[in-house]
Amino acid sequence: MNRALYCGVLALMLTGCSLPFSLPYQQQADPIWSPASDNQELNDWLQLSADMMHSSEAERQQQVQKWQQMSANSESANKELKLALWLSHPRASISQRQQAQQLFKQHLPAVNTRVQQFFGAYQGYNQELLNQQRQLAERQQQVDTLTRKLKELASIDEQINERKFRE
Repeated sequence: MNRALYCGVLALMLTGCSLPFSLPYQQQADPIWSPASDNQELNDWLQLSADMMHSSEAERQQQVQKWQQMSANSESANKELKLALWLSHPRASISQRQQAQQLFKQHLPAVNTRVQQFFGAYQGYNQELLNQQRQLAERQQQVDTLTRKLKELASIDEQINERKFRE
C-alpha cells in the first residue's frame, strides 16, 4: 500500500498536478524578431557583400576609409561590421584581415544569429587566408635558409675544386 501511494504521489508530482495552488497566468511578451525584418537585414548584408566583392582596389580603399571615419565618430555594431566586411576584401592585407577578425569577434554578438552565420563565412575565409599567409612565410623562410646553405656549399665546393686544380 505504501509503495502504491508513493508511486501515485510521484506520478502526480511529475505531471505537475500536485500543486496546491494554480500559477498566475503570465502573458508572453511579443517577440521583437520577425522573419521579414530578419530576411531584409540578411539581404542588405548580402548586397553589401556582393558590392564589396565586385569593387575595385580604389573603391575598396575609399570604403575602408569611409567606414573607419564613421566608426571613429560613433561606435555601432553595424558600422563596425561593415568596416570588417570591407577589410575582408580579397585584396586586403594581412593586417587588415587581422583587424577584420578582431572586429567580427567584438561585434558579432550584437546581431542576430542568421547574420552571425553569414559573417561566420567571412571569419572562416579570413582565418584560412591568414593561415595560408603564415604557412607561406614559413616556407619562404625555409627556402631562404636552404638557398643560403646551398650557396655556402657551392662556395665550399668551389674552394675544394680550386685546391685540387692547384695540386
